Amino acid sequence: MRKTLLTYIKPHVQEDPLAMILGIAYLGGAMEQQGLPVELADERILNDSEMKETIERNDVIGFSALTPNIRRAIAWAKYAKEKGKITVMGGPHASVDQGIFLDSGHFDYVIKGEAEETLPQFIKAIEGGNDEDIKAVAGVAGVREGEIWVDNPAPPLIKKLDDLPLPARHLIPMDSFFKMNPERLAYIFTTRGCPFKCIFCQKELTGRGFRVRSTELIVDELEHIVKTYNPGVVLFVDEILTLRKKRIHEMCDEILRRGLKFEWIANTRADCVDYPLLKHMHRAGCRRIYYGWESGSQRMLDVLKKDLTPESIVEAAKMTRRAGIWAKVYLIVGSPGESPADVEETERVLRMASPDLVRVSVFNPLIGTESWDNYQANIDLTDLRDNYVSSNRSAYVHEHFTQIELEQIRKDMVRNYEKWYYAYPQRARRMVERTLYYLENPTFAKKRVGRALGLVPPPSNKIDHLHAG
Repeated sequence: MRKTLLTYIKPHVQEDPLAMILGIAYLGGAMEQQGLPVELADERILNDSEMKETIERNDVIGFSALTPNIRRAIAWAKYAKEKGKITVMGGPHASVDQGIFLDSGHFDYVIKGEAEETLPQFIKAIEGGNDEDIKAVAGVAGVREGEIWVDNPAPPLIKKLDDLPLPARHLIPMDSFFKMNPERLAYIFTTRGCPFKCIFCQKELTGRGFRVRSTELIVDELEHIVKTYNPGVVLFVDEILTLRKKRIHEMCDEILRRGLKFEWIANTRADCVDYPLLKHMHRAGCRRIYYGWESGSQRMLDVLKKDLTPESIVEAAKMTRRAGIWAKVYLIVGSPGESPADVEETERVLRMASPDLVRVSVFNPLIGTESWDNYQANIDLTDLRDNYVSSNRSAYVHEHFTQIELEQIRKDMVRNYEKWYYAYPQRARRMVERTLYYLENPTFAKKRVGRALGLVPPPSNKIDHLHAG
């Protein structure tokens, strides 16, 4: 039986902490469930010669890559084809832009949409060698002799996430990731989809609905991760973890009931939290929240269809800090029509909100998004074809700024904010806020004092260096 390799292609710049990729792990679990031989590989922890060896010992090579890295995926597919392998591309970009892969001459197939059900079907059809069986697999598009011979629409979204097998973490060298990440970061999904209408998000893969896993299965997986891998911190990679607050209250209750001791991070929106929820999350181990704010200018928030206000952003930051949770925020500069006044307004709101860390990207209209449909006249397609995109640059030709100016704005926004954040007045204010927090939470105050006096051992999973003082 042919053996399948599912591989994640590394970014040209690794900006985020290195951790396992859940996408190929879920697919690996689905393949194992069907009794199909599979190997997982992440190029970020392999050198070129190891990557070549991995490709050479498998028969079907499945690729996954974020949009900025598809050129590298095509290059590796070229190598695989030269070795006589069957090449397949999946993931969000392939689901909206199959042509860039199939037209390259280096991919035999694309699988569109969620593939936990369709990938095993496809591999079985390949093994059987019957074209009609391949044509029966939802989401498959294929090319032969330069011509498309199968092109099926993506399958319906998977309704019951509880039916999916757990991600095959045992097929991934977790220790290799932990060695390259001092926090020992692990990932978990509890939902798929996002109902909001931000114009820059690709939703083809997971949809605009909101599908959830059951609380019991989520905490079962958390318990398995904690006891098996002893991570330093667990990141919930859901787009909006706290969209349904009752669900998170239930999850926190179950974590506390089982006595699980671990630190975790949530991704969410400013309008999807309240103070009681944040306090409950903190009691259950949440120590960081990542917020997608994008801008502090109401005009830009409206352009991006964030459905947020600067006031809600500031209030969420204050509640998060009061609950004892550290906050990182994501911003976008160079949105359509953005002016110097909008940039200044964002910087003003940042200082009002005082998050602990700021990350800024340049606006990029990705294919398959509303921003792509609405602003094609401003997209330099030659630049896009030659360079594609990254968080630091864009093929979008801005109305008011050059690309060099936008890059400088991006850097200056971070530098200016950090200079302000670490200045004495802000450090003193945070000291007062921490004191108020400890008065409200005497249990944590006792632990803090005990650690300061050497009477209580420090937490085993440290992230203290991230909590600016």
